[in-house]
Amino acid sequence: MTNYEKLFQAQMQDPQFVNAYYEARVERIVDEMLDTLKDKISRNEPKENLIRVIDSFQQQLHPTGFQGSHTG
Repeated sequence: MTNYEKLFQAQMQDPQFVNAYYEARVERIVDEMLDTLKDKISRNEPKENLIRVIDSFQQQLHPTGFQGSHTG
């Protein structure tokens, strides 16, 4: 195990670090998802495709118990 991995494991024992780490990860992931959506919009993707992308994002953010609100 590298020094970085040891340090990271030690930091993950601190609840404040864990919260900040996961908040930063979620923010980065959401930004990437929004960039993907913007790209699809700029390429005039059909609205059905955009809705599927949004539903996919929602499933990724809320993986348990999510029911898509759009059926077609």
